[in-house]
Amino acid sequence: MSSQRFGLSAKSLAELALVVSQSAPGILDGTKTLPSESVRGFWQSNRLLQKRWMNDLDAGTSARSGEIESLERLAPRVFASEILVRTFSTLLAAFDHRLGTDDLTRVARNVVSGLLQIRMKTLSQLLVVPEIDHDRVLKIDRLRRRCDRWTDLLIGTIASTDNCFEFAIDPDRARDFGEESVFAETEYGPRPFENLVSAGLRGTFLQHLSNQCFDEPEFLILTKSILACVPRQALHRDGSFRTLLERRIYASGR
Repeated sequence: MSSQRFGLSAKSLAELALVVSQSAPGILDGTKTLPSESVRGFWQSNRLLQKRWMNDLDAGTSARSGEIESLERLAPRVFASEILVRTFSTLLAAFDHRLGTDDLTRVARNVVSGLLQIRMKTLSQLLVVPEIDHDRVLKIDRLRRRCDRWTDLLIGTIASTDNCFEFAIDPDRARDFGEESVFAETEYGPRPFENLVSAGLRGTFLQHLSNQCFDEPEFLILTKSILACVPRQALHRDGSFRTLLERRIYASGR
């Protein structure tokens, strides 16, 4: 079944990462175990996606080095996946930290390591794109930098309590976001991500992500696996939390 049927896109993956980040305290404090089938689905869907993308990248290299059209299709998928995968992996690492185990962290490392290989190969192919397509490369790179910063913001709000910054793009930046979150929560008002939600999240970040539907069926497995670890009530706090993604995934009969 294609993820396209449920409208999964770069924007919906980022929204789900936000849900994971905001739900993390409740999951960590109130859950003793995560569904094993969800963790397995998280791993399997990522490995299948990575195999698919590596084949696409290899085909592009052999056909014509730096083919910009294929990179414009692939790069948003890779960068948006990193937001979600690295955020959820940080939750898994924090869960392990509290239990004194490392099983979930090893799964997360395997997934993030594979995704990092895809990321590096994508960036290396962008470097050899002909000069005529320079502006298109810059647009892709701007998206990468926005996604990297968003990833570290979401990770920082999870990782600060358990010091689990392994999966951040820039651990120092994520740590700074985490420290700001602690101070903001206790002294200055809402945390940074709460400010982003209430003061125009879609205007500051999500507007830069495409609503174009992804057709890879693995995305549906990935999002379902992660949503199964999120308490249902966390998806219905308020209007901003109830994204189109959650409604569609739950309607599919999770």
